[in-house]
Amino acid sequence: EGVELGLGEEEEFALEFQSDIIKNGVKLIYHESPSRSSTSPDWIQSTVKLFLRPGNCHNGPRSLQQPTITWAVLPVVSRMQIVGSFDSSEEAKWSHLGLLDVHSILIDENSENCSQDGGSAPPITGFFSVTAADGAVYVFEAPSAKQRDYVVTGLRAVIARLTYHMVAGNADVIGEMFSEDAGQVTGELPSLVSPWKALGRVTHAFLDRL
Repeated sequence: EGVELGLGEEEEFALEFQSDIIKNGVKLIYHESPSRSSTSPDWIQSTVKLFLRPGNCHNGPRSLQQPTITWAVLPVVSRMQIVGSFDSSEEAKWSHLGLLDVHSILIDENSENCSQDGGSAPPITGFFSVTAADGAVYVFEAPSAKQRDYVVTGLRAVIARLTYHMVAGNADVIGEMFSEDAGQVTGELPSLVSPWKALGRVTHAFLDRL
């Protein structure tokens, strides 16, 4: 069953999930559709680790980088963890989707409803999809329905919390999601720009996408 949370619980869960996925990531199977030039109709499965990568809004509006959902195969992740940061030399080996560019995150609800009815219905799976604002669809598979619900609920909560606090004008969100030490979720800000100015840049970029 999916996780249903109250407003206060959702805020707390969003922070816990945000910290977990920034620091530790989550292991999933990524199902990549065949390219148009491919001669095989088969989808490609890769074991990946998915992270939330903080953004940067402190170097000027033209270099604004929003937080991203990013994933790569395990050998690339291992090298990143050894170095302790995302290595720019391997940037091309990571897939990215801006957090504010996520249109929807869906699970196979028909499968769940059929399973609850009994009979020969297919079992509940760990599949879920992330649809971007440009129409691109990314399909992932968690090892269980419980883990899938954790990831889906967590991503939805983080995105909802980020957009809410941006629109509400809460500058604390900048320290959590747009600072160099956001992986520690300390709320500290670089001294390059004031929190309110940084918030203005991020909010305008978000509204431009609507």
